[in-house]
This record gives sequence, C-alpha cells and structure tokens, in this order.
Amino acid sequence: MLPRKWSNLERQRPRLRWAKWGTLAGLALTVMGAVGIGSWGFGLMVMAASVIWGATQLK
Repeated sequence: MLPRKWSNLERQRPRLRWAKWGTLAGLALTVMGAVGIGSWGFGLMVMAASVIWGATQLK
C-alpha cells in the first residue's frame, strides 16, 4: 500500500498516476524477464524512467 500522503499528491497532480503505473509495469516486466518470459532490461528501463519522471512531477 502507498501512504496516505501519496494519495493526496495523486489527487493534486494526476500525472503521478502514470508514474505509479509505469513503475508497476516495469517491475512486472523485470520479474517476468527474470523468469524467462519477458525482457528484464526493458523492464528496468521502464521502471527507472517512470521513477525519474515521477520525481520531476513532484518538483
């Protein structure tokens, strides 16, 4: 679960939802890549880009 503060930030800045979903998608791709189904490198790139983009939205 995300903290209550994050929910308040999401309401104020709707673009943070995309950062959350991008991070979760990157995590899923990374895990699937580790199992052998997907691409773990692409998953890491998606996850890192989502975290960086989310951090720029908080400024």
